[in-house]
Amino acid sequence: MSTQTPKGYDELLSSHVAVVTGKGGVGKTTVAASLALAGVASGRRTLLVEVEGRQGFSRTFQTAPWDYTEREFRPGLWGAALDPAEAVYEYLELFYGLKRVQWMMERSNALDFVTTAAPGLRDLLLIGKIYEIEQRRRPDGRRAYDLIVVDAPPTGRIVPFLQSPEGVTEIVRVGPIKRQAAQIADMLANPKRAQAVIVTLLEEMPVQEAVEGVAALKQAGVAVGPVIANQVVKPRLDEAAAAALDGLGAEGFAERAGSAGATLPPASAELGLALGRAHRARVELQTDLRERIRDDGDSPVLDLPLLTGPTFDAADLEILADALALQVGEDGPRARGLLPHPEEAA
Repeated sequence: MSTQTPKGYDELLSSHVAVVTGKGGVGKTTVAASLALAGVASGRRTLLVEVEGRQGFSRTFQTAPWDYTEREFRPGLWGAALDPAEAVYEYLELFYGLKRVQWMMERSNALDFVTTAAPGLRDLLLIGKIYEIEQRRRPDGRRAYDLIVVDAPPTGRIVPFLQSPEGVTEIVRVGPIKRQAAQIADMLANPKRAQAVIVTLLEEMPVQEAVEGVAALKQAGVAVGPVIANQVVKPRLDEAAAAALDGLGAEGFAERAGSAGATLPPASAELGLALGRAHRARVELQTDLRERIRDDGDSPVLDLPLLTGPTFDAADLEILADALALQVGEDGPRARGLLPHPEEAA
């Protein structure tokens, strides 16, 4: 993987399926939604999928709860929440014509047996549904969706999740399960059809897990797209301004504020200088960790700015989608001036 920033939407969204993962708490659901909105902005017919049943998207987009049925909730963007139970019922109907056994399974707890009988079968059912959607065509022969964005399990579980087809084929030697597992494995091994996108914060532990995740996914034969750094702080002081602020000291800082018509008590002046030093240290850490991802993870890094509004909603996701667009050389008017390093935008 080159560390060069993707050029345009076609490189950023080069795979039909984008599997978004990251350490818990880094905002992978937010990034998945932003990536889907970038897909819509590019003119792609986009499906946003969750597989962990948390209903994060329905809350953010203020829609009714999502379920197994794909629904268009804004122009060009569909959503679905995949559930392994529904996947079992659909699978049995599709391959065995056993739709009427659903009520029997619910009453006999057979579903628990089916999804735990073989390691990885639960994950295989979910990935199998994604595979079915990726394969689906419209009446005119075009794909049902140009882009499928999956809010996948965190990095600690992503490789077993994606390798579930391989694990099942080691146990199930014949029949439709084995055939479908092999077909899913082919999809995941083809960079034009699927790639992983890892989300991180520019902090020590998330970055280390992101770098390890990149290596594990590559070893598993899954293509890895750019690492997306979330909640990145924009530098507020250049080197000259920082040096000037340090040179003032607390007393000089208070005097300078007074000359501008503001009253700044000594304690507040000290606090202001401390905040300035903390800000610069944070920016320096971000720079170092971004370089670590590029060097150790051999991956390009895209930044999403830290938004500090009192609430977070779909309008903020539009801003983040624009931030992605700007960095790959596309138009993103709502994010202008928010990128940490605008000079690095393509």
